[in-house]
Order: sequence, then C-alpha cells, then structure tokens
Amino acid sequence: MRDRYDVAIVGAGPGGSAAAHYLAARGLGVVLLDKSEFPRDKTCGDGLTPRAVGVLHDMGLLVDLLRVGQRISGVEIIAPDGYSTGASIPAQHGLPAPMLVIPRMTLDDTLRRRAVQSGARFESEVLVTDIVPSADAILVKGTRLDRPVSVSARMAIVATGASTGLLARLGLISKTPRMMLAARAYYDGTPALADRIQIRFDGVPLPGYGWVFPLTASSANVGVGYFPWGFKARKQPANSRAVFDAFVAGRSMATVLGGARQAGPMKGYPLRVDFPEAPTSGDRVMLVGEAAGLVNPITGEGIDYALESAQIAAEHIARKIAQGDLSREGLLEYDQVLRSRFGRLFVFCRRLRDASLNAMLLNRLVRVASRRDDLKMLLIDILLGNRDVSASLSVTSVVRKAIALVR
Repeated sequence: MRDRYDVAIVGAGPGGSAAAHYLAARGLGVVLLDKSEFPRDKTCGDGLTPRAVGVLHDMGLLVDLLRVGQRISGVEIIAPDGYSTGASIPAQHGLPAPMLVIPRMTLDDTLRRRAVQSGARFESEVLVTDIVPSADAILVKGTRLDRPVSVSARMAIVATGASTGLLARLGLISKTPRMMLAARAYYDGTPALADRIQIRFDGVPLPGYGWVFPLTASSANVGVGYFPWGFKARKQPANSRAVFDAFVAGRSMATVLGGARQAGPMKGYPLRVDFPEAPTSGDRVMLVGEAAGLVNPITGEGIDYALESAQIAAEHIARKIAQGDLSREGLLEYDQVLRSRFGRLFVFCRRLRDASLNAMLLNRLVRVASRRDDLKMLLIDILLGNRDVSASLSVTSVVRKAIALVR
C-alpha cells in the first residue's frame, strides 16, 4: 500500500464501493478495505428500488446490470387477510427499468470493480479493528491473515453495515441499537412469477412483512423481516428462522412456492433502522448507509440509502478537502444534509410501521388502496422511498382518509 491516502474506506458493500468510485473519479487517493475476498455473498433481499437504479445509472453500471438482473415493473401488496392490490411503477427519467433484483454476490462485486476502474485501490481480507485520529490524519489499524496492517489517510469512511463493533471503539455509539431481524433463502423452480415484487403482510408477525422478489422467471429471493420488541414481543417466534419457516410453510405461500425447492441455506441477519438517532460522523470519520442506520424502518431496504449517502459523502469530502477543512464541525454539515434528505421520511415510516401492528387497519388500507389509485401510489411510493414526505402528511391523515373512504 502507498504511504498515505486522501480517504480510507472500511467496507466494500454498496455504500463503501460507491463512495470509493465517486471520490476516486474526482482524482482523490482512495483505498477500499474489506474483511472478505470478492466476490462474496451478502445476505439481503436483493431488491433495487427506483432510487437505487438511478444511482447505478449515474455510476455507468445500469446497462451491464440489466443483463444480469431481473427487471421489475410493479409492486403487489398483500394484506394480513390475503387481500392484494398492485400497481405498475413508472421508470424514472427515461431509464429502461424502474426496479431490479440482483443477487448481492453480483451487485457488490460489480460496484467494487467500478471503484477500482475509477482509480481506487482495493485491499481484501483486512479486518479493521480501530481508526485513530491525529491532528492532520487518521490511522486505520487492522489485521490481514493475523498480521498487523495499518493505513494512513486524511480521513475515513465507515461502511460496515449492521456491525457496530468499530463504531463502539470509536466512541460513536454507546450501546447496540435495537434492530430489525430478517431471514431469506433462494428458491428455484417457482411457478411463473410476474415481473412484480410481492410485499406480504400475511403469515408474518406484525410489525413485519414477507417478500417474494423474482430473480428469474422461475427463481426468487424469499424472506421475512420483523421487529422483536414492543408489547407483542413475547408472543413472537424466538428467532428469524422460526419466523421464516412459518412464513414459507403458510397456506398463502403454497401457490407462490408450489413445487419449488430451496436452493441453499436460509440465512438470517440483523438490520439497523435507527437513523433518526444514529450518529453520522466523528473525528475525521463519516458513516454511510447502514452504518448510519439508513435502512427503511418498514421494508428493511437499505441499498438505495447506502448509494445515495455515498454520493452525498463523496461530494462533501471532496469539497472539504479542497477547502482544507476536515474538522469535526465541518463534517457535521454532512449530517445536516442527510437529515434534510431522509429525516422526515424515516420518522413517517417509523410511525407507519408502528401503526401496522393493527392487522385490521392494514386490511382496511389495502382494500381502500385497491379502489383508490391515489392512495395506492402514495403507500407504494412511501414503501419504496420514492416520495418526499411533506410536513402536512402524517400517518393519522392517511389512516383517517382510508377509514373515511371505507364508510
């Protein structure tokens, strides 16, 4: 490795690799570190929302990813009682597909290779254990194959997902945040699937949801996500495996998975959804994606927020380096931009998630949405993060509108 970089990035998932690309494309010296060799799998739902597709297009990757991904043109929402409604999702800005489903094995390696093509240096099998700031630099410390490794840079980006160990050592968090739990498995030989993703509230503990994301015409990523806290926590299954097993064995999934075979093991994983309270920067350190709690508190979607926060972080760092101001106070402007972009949406989604404890309310909302395109698209756009949440929009106003329409 060279003696010193402008930016050291810890974690080569979507957020880390996108940040490396955008920084290196601006001519900055970037090193991208990850504990794994690539390509490597990452447990996820594999869905890319319209916003994620937009960033991938900006990175020059969309044409290649369209060749290997499943194009998705719509969303179907299934209520707890099995009633469903759906809608097509228009592509944004003339792009060839509104949404994609791509296994993370493929997506993450494509993003990593893009970062390297843009000029970033990638170092695998580096387990970062600490980041030590000084007056004009940071020192990233870690190990590779049990041998010590260190990298000097002007600042660091942490993109380590749900893992909080490094953040705790940096003093950025004092306790592990409450997390959403999820599990997924791949299925082959599924009955013919439409080019729509399914978001299912049937057969899962509430608040929570199940999903069926087509990978091809005859294979899918199937999973569940739920919140193991609150007054219903004692009545919920013990772990994500139990929730997943109950979901796929349910009567409602018999048609979806009829005759399909599970391809590989079920894998569980936690998701951080605590952005409203989470730190986003420290002393010469910035956090992107899930490391900043940027995972949708309803759906567990985080790739789009990782990519967008990486764009924001790269622009901010490049400007601050040009200004010669990498002070902690200067980096707080990044936090202000993130709060302005995502804060209101996350608070709204958190409240909508809590309201979804009520199965009868969800049943009513889905039924009304099936008859009112405006309400249907409002709910879908919020689930996908496609719509800015105005100050006048509240969960109460949405619920009251639905109830009034039913009467």
